[in-house]
Amino acid sequence: MFSVTRHDTDFDSSDKSGHDPEELFHVTSVNLIVVARLQVEDHLCVTKGMFTIQRPSTTWVPLSVLRWYYAQSRETTIANIKTMYDNATWILKHMELTDKDILRLKKLIKNSHKGIRKLQTTYIKDINVVARLTTMVSNSTGDLYDLPSSPKGKKVNRHNYFE
Repeated sequence: MFSVTRHDTDFDSSDKSGHDPEELFHVTSVNLIVVARLQVEDHLCVTKGMFTIQRPSTTWVPLSVLRWYYAQSRETTIANIKTMYDNATWILKHMELTDKDILRLKKLIKNSHKGIRKLQTTYIKDINVVARLTTMVSNSTGDLYDLPSSPKGKKVNRHNYFE
């Protein structure tokens, strides 16, 4: 499973969608991976707290109809992304994680910024959305999120999110 020690102090389940800390860690990690995989023109859909990617080319039903049916909009997308980053910050500040899990989560946050940049390109004509996404990226960078410097010359496996 996870190498997460349950830590119930300072955890308000109403603010964290009723998840216990281990569940919150899992959902947040999965959502960060999904956001990192976004491409230009993709849209995020959220069902039961988990992100999925909607691509215009993968369905015969127009994407606008699907988004209307599932009550998804730019506003709900932005709110869900903000919640994801808030949860990641809460996890880093309040959960007792192993060093390996902390490093994983920080890498997932950093990788998610690439997907956010592509989402900004998707919504380039909506300056409010682009500005809000920019703020979220800048709020999830800094001392709390910094990765240790890696030795030069080390090969990186781009397809493994955890190493």
